[in-house]
Amino acid sequence: MSRTNRIALMAAVVLVLVVTGTVFATRAPNGPTQPAQLTQDEEDAPPTADEIAHAADRLHDKLDITVDEAAFNDLVTAYGVGGAVRVMAWSNGDPNMITTIRGMRDGDGTEDSGMGWGKIAKDLGFSPGIGSIMGNGGGHGRDSAPGQQDRGSDDDEASGG
Repeated sequence: MSRTNRIALMAAVVLVLVVTGTVFATRAPNGPTQPAQLTQDEEDAPPTADEIAHAADRLHDKLDITVDEAAFNDLVTAYGVGGAVRVMAWSNGDPNMITTIRGMRDGDGTEDSGMGWGKIAKDLGFSPGIGSIMGNGGGHGRDSAPGQQDRGSDDDEASGG
């Protein structure tokens, strides 16, 4: 082996060691993992009566669903306000459909047998979001989205037409 080959081989070995050392040095230490719901705020307060009433009002105003207070409170206890709104919206207030959706969400009681909201929405043919119900319903389409009003139209001279 010539001297040039030995130097090239040594340089390659040193380069591999430097890269490996850098990878190990910059790796984050493996710490204990916390469940997602605990990482945000461990002392999360249950929803207030006003928050629950607001959600029920929005369901009535947006979807014309009259909410049974006791049933809705049961859903809020089980799934939170957002989950309760989803169940009520997707079921259109029908008790049989509420039972079906709860069964999909809860599963058969074994670990990982329940479905996520996105999968349930997909199976039922709904959008998983609740923003159109709980939000102000700004209805931003492409033409009325913020910043779109001053872009001009296809009839403008700037578009070449």
